[in-house]
Amino acid sequence: MQFFGLIVDSAEEAEAAVDRLWNQLRVRGEIQVRRLDGKFKIDVIAERDLSAAQLEKLPGKRT
Repeated sequence: MQFFGLIVDSAEEAEAAVDRLWNQLRVRGEIQVRRLDGKFKIDVIAERDLSAAQLEKLPGKRT
């Protein structure tokens, strides 16, 4: 199980990140998107671990 978060600048980037996580990387678990002062935070609890290379390709800043 892997826990991580991403901060992106727009709703479109958040939607693209969630789409990539869910459809391309086939992450299963919990994904939550929250608005934070003009940015968006995506919290992920993945059932399987993603590699460092996969995480680097995701948009935004990892938290």
